[in-house]
Amino acid sequence: MNSSLSDILFVIVIFQLLFISVFLFTHEKGRRISNIILGAFFLSISLNLADSFLVLKKVYMTNTALVGWGICLPLLFGPLLYLYTQSVLYKDFRFSRSKWIHILPFIILFLISEIRYFSQSRENLILMLNNIVERKVPGIFYWSSGLIFLQFFLYIGASFRLINQYKKIASNKFSDQQRNNISWLSSTILFFTLCMILAALNGFTGLTPLSKYYYFILTVLVTLIFIFINRVLLKALKEPEIFSVMEEKESVVDSAAKYTGSGLNEEDKKRILEQIRQYMRNKKPYLEPELTLEQLAGQLSLRPKILSQVINESLQQNFFDFINRYRIEDAKKLLTNPVDKKITVLEVLYEVGFNSKSSFNTLFKKHTGLTPSEFKKKNQE
Repeated sequence: MNSSLSDILFVIVIFQLLFISVFLFTHEKGRRISNIILGAFFLSISLNLADSFLVLKKVYMTNTALVGWGICLPLLFGPLLYLYTQSVLYKDFRFSRSKWIHILPFIILFLISEIRYFSQSRENLILMLNNIVERKVPGIFYWSSGLIFLQFFLYIGASFRLINQYKKIASNKFSDQQRNNISWLSSTILFFTLCMILAALNGFTGLTPLSKYYYFILTVLVTLIFIFINRVLLKALKEPEIFSVMEEKESVVDSAAKYTGSGLNEEDKKRILEQIRQYMRNKKPYLEPELTLEQLAGQLSLRPKILSQVINESLQQNFFDFINRYRIEDAKKLLTNPVDKKITVLEVLYEVGFNSKSSFNTLFKKHTGLTPSEFKKKNQE
């Protein structure tokens, strides 16, 4: 069997994915259940690529009994990404019995496929394999592939909906950008979504004159996975345990429904709001970089739900914006009229309660229209 550069790349990516799977299955740091689910996701991709590679290289021609074991694995891609998203964002996530329903379509289709393949004669299986390699597959193949891709995209939509819920809930609980920023998770899901879109378009090229480019596009797809694994993914997996904000029963609802039953009237809200503002002026709790809603509520002797309601309804802000507005105002004062004329922007951001230069720059420009350096320079002039 002759090996081309694309074949070597194919094999490298398969073994890389296998290695990452084993690493995640045995990794002790972070959340164990999240590591296992992500490991299963990469394992399913690895085995699917391995099965496709063996078909394309006609290895199954000598042992047709092995045909078809990996064809159903894409049915796991969407559910596993969705379950991984849940396991990262839900602090009480458990792989309960109800979660297995997401895996059920794969199990059912796998059993049906295996029964069907075993009922075929060797001659029919060889003919089928040759047709796959030559991109001459029946119409039913495209219909089933379309349903598999549709299932994946539905799960991706559910995953992004969950991420949006997380952002809203986290903004009402935390004041530091790190706890609110899950761009690495969004980027990972988006990358594999783009890969599946490319795979879907490539799969349906068999119906067009572009079918001759199938193997070239497949090589491009494998190359993208190779680059992603080496340059993005391993860096992004360092600190997944900092998340886990929501509970499975928790969701984002409109403000009126969320605070139903709190018993607060407008006079109560005004009184509590004045209490909060006075405390913020005198004690400056926002100087604590990782201040949370629960911590501030404890300092004010309020229930977190009451504090959240007053901030949301009276100020039309979430907790994150409320705290960081105070930090930005302090930063503006330090940059405009500092006690130490040589104070740097980096010193200012730590002084007012930020722990990230990028989040400080982003929020400062959002509130002032200028970067901290531009603001400092303008006021010095």
